[in-house]
Amino acid sequence: MATENGAVEAADIEVIGLLAFTALAAMTRLSKDGDQAPTIEAHIEHARMSARAFELFTQLEAWCTNRDIDLPAAAGQYNGLYDDLDARTRPTTWFERSVKTYVTMGIISDLLGEIASRHELFIEEAGNWDVTQGEWVRDNIAPLISADEQLGARLSLWARRVAGEAFALVRATLFTHPALGQDPDTVDAIVAFVTKRHGERMEQIHLKA
Repeated sequence: MATENGAVEAADIEVIGLLAFTALAAMTRLSKDGDQAPTIEAHIEHARMSARAFELFTQLEAWCTNRDIDLPAAAGQYNGLYDDLDARTRPTTWFERSVKTYVTMGIISDLLGEIASRHELFIEEAGNWDVTQGEWVRDNIAPLISADEQLGARLSLWARRVAGEAFALVRATLFTHPALGQDPDTVDAIVAFVTKRHGERMEQIHLKA
């Protein structure tokens, strides 16, 4: 994380709060995925991913402590942010669970990266935020999708449903917290970037966006 101490603007604290809350949400999501994993190897890998997500939170916590920022207060304003998304996209199979996490974490990660970059926060550190869930899906799930046309068709429909909910959340969050996006033109540019990146990720696992 950044090492230089200094005053932090209120808008930037909103960004930091969203980063921290999302790190906790990712930790929980990956832990739950691990609990449902079909093999012990997958369970172990998801436990590692969950630990990486919490490590990101602790790094943000230390950064805030050095600047007298109340991180629980900053993160707490986003409490429940992902509840509706989860409720509307409950997976029924392991494949659906893995694809849901791949889609949502990819979209939200790109959103956070763009927001942080536009606020000039943690630019050098952003490349270290990847908890490797995407890599795991590309290595372990994508080959199975490629080999099974029916599976690919079903998961493409599922991924589109999940993405629709995730993009609705992106726009709602940027609307509810205007300081994140700074201005309407920036919001449109962020959404366009996140949408483009999502399409690229779908291609990487042989699904149609």
